[in-house]
Amino acid sequence: MKIDFVIPWVDCTDPNWLFDRYKYSNESSEIITPNQDKRYRDWGLLRYFFRSVSSNAPWVGTIHFLTYGHLPEWLDCSNPKINVVKHSDFIPNKNLPTFNSNVIELNAYKIEGLSEHFVLFNDDLLILDKTTEDDFFHKGLPRITAVLNAASLARGDNFYVPFNCASVLSSHFKPLACVGRHPLKWFSPGYGIMCLRTLVLLIYPTFKGFYEPHLCNSFLKSTFEEIWEVEKQELEATSSHRFREATDVSNWLMKDWQCAKGDFYPRPVSFGRSFSFGANFDSTLEEAESYLRGRKGKVVCLNDGDLTPEQYETARTRILTCLDELFPEKCEFEL
Repeated sequence: MKIDFVIPWVDCTDPNWLFDRYKYSNESSEIITPNQDKRYRDWGLLRYFFRSVSSNAPWVGTIHFLTYGHLPEWLDCSNPKINVVKHSDFIPNKNLPTFNSNVIELNAYKIEGLSEHFVLFNDDLLILDKTTEDDFFHKGLPRITAVLNAASLARGDNFYVPFNCASVLSSHFKPLACVGRHPLKWFSPGYGIMCLRTLVLLIYPTFKGFYEPHLCNSFLKSTFEEIWEVEKQELEATSSHRFREATDVSNWLMKDWQCAKGDFYPRPVSFGRSFSFGANFDSTLEEAESYLRGRKGKVVCLNDGDLTPEQYETARTRILTCLDELFPEKCEFEL
């Protein structure tokens, strides 16, 4: 079984990209503010992502590197495992340029040569410890932590997506029927106490949301094809949004669809952890350093947040120090 990785990346210093971003932001309902630069700030993690793949997932098939057109100067694009894919190679021209990660991810299944089995990463993710194919797919099924959840009402630039995805899913599936068909997958010991969330939410006739850890997700390409066939209007609407909008859906719809159909195998909660730097900055940074140095999970996400310039520089310096300790050597993906 061939398993590919897909990773989108943006060079936030590219003058052409910046020109387009600000040009189209004036035509959008989205107002770009300095705080929103957290989506694009470069922490310098990408180099370590490739080193982590080399060290901890050497079995990977192809790494599809999605880009506006720019490339890191250190990336060896001649490596046979790297496939550089421009947005124009798989996103309709009418929807370009796009600055909406949902658009990029929802259309990624169109990448030429993409394997049926693939894992979607972001550039703030790293593979922290040794993995096998079975950590991502078991007997051809994607590994997922399938837990129902009441989506948070805390305001943020992405808070509406879980509701939109749950709404679409509820028009095709009923929670009780989905769980009833595959109870051992939904109440896996690897979920621990989180199984109680699913149990409590089964009283509702529709989905209220899913547990959505900010980690990599395993997908069947055929799931994307299926949903694009039955929900084409919904997905085309999101694809037309150059910036995020309140009606967007995301790749979570595909992940949760796989759960609803039973097309998955349980992934334990301990698989990985996401750290978001913002509130409780000092303690979060210390926890992240401990998690990294102890290699306490298979995958880790180091997510930017509302940081002051001083906090950003502090966090970036300390995190990169940790990563240089973990992955000090250049890998085959670097020039």
